[in-house]
Amino acid sequence: MSTANRFNSYPMGPQLRSYLGISDEIYAGDQRQTPPSQEESEDLEAYLASYRGQAPELSATGLVDLIDELVTMDLPRAALLIASQYPSEMISDDFRARLALGVAAMLSADFSVAEDNLRAAQALLPAEPAPYVNLVQIYLEQQQFELAQTWCLAGLDAEPNHLGLWDLLAEIMREEHGEYLPEMLMIVAEKRCSWAGLSLAANLTTTGDRYLKAHLLERNYQQGERDPQFLIELTGAYGIASEFAKIPPLVWQAERLSSKGLPWQLHVHCAQAHLAMGQAGDALTRLNKAEADAQLPDEARGALQELAEEARSSLATTVADALH
Repeated sequence: MSTANRFNSYPMGPQLRSYLGISDEIYAGDQRQTPPSQEESEDLEAYLASYRGQAPELSATGLVDLIDELVTMDLPRAALLIASQYPSEMISDDFRARLALGVAAMLSADFSVAEDNLRAAQALLPAEPAPYVNLVQIYLEQQQFELAQTWCLAGLDAEPNHLGLWDLLAEIMREEHGEYLPEMLMIVAEKRCSWAGLSLAANLTTTGDRYLKAHLLERNYQQGERDPQFLIELTGAYGIASEFAKIPPLVWQAERLSSKGLPWQLHVHCAQAHLAMGQAGDALTRLNKAEADAQLPDEARGALQELAEEARSSLATTVADALH
């Protein structure tokens, strides 16, 4: 059976289709309703292991694209195999290739190869957080807590508000000390002026102070922080603290300054604040803006509809009271 007929119904990206000579006319993987079985994946990986002699020649860019795609397709062993069939010079100085091979080796539990590639990727682009995240996960899995913390802190120096790295740092502390240490997290966060770290530290604090997170993040706002994700955290913290009056002015200002529109979560937080203050009409206006956001996930629409129904009911009650 030809390659085209053997694998034409396997879901795959354009790079692998081209590599295997599967034309768009016969490809049927995009019509498939079920994911490939483990047996099918192993069959494809085995075929790729013996396919090198029939394969078209790849440029360095084509090789990197193919490796990256195979990792995305959850075929890490195939990515490592194909990379090994070409001269290492084709990919040694390519960040995307090194990162993909590092992830592929991680997924294949070859942590030595993963570490080599991820360290190489980090050296190529020190500002990119992905190599740090993956290295920390490797060292955490191996219970090398000192190394894990060293790389985690280095990653936070490169990207102080990386949420995943803050979660990993909290997990390292829990694994090493038997508990989360919000006070230590707060010290690390303040040193880096990180709202993400302060937010996590406040979330892990068990004093019951519902104002803590709002007050911590408010300092970042006063220092000029305006990242949309930060504003979502801050307005959410204001809601928990029942400081509802602070939310609408903040959202209005953000709306005036934004050229791309606001995240739907900010509109929702603003709507909830308006409802809490008895401003049902303003709440409906904000909910309409949230519903118009193309990024609004389907699972959130039900909650928005419930809020809108609450606002409409409150508005109707207000009108009825006014008429009587």
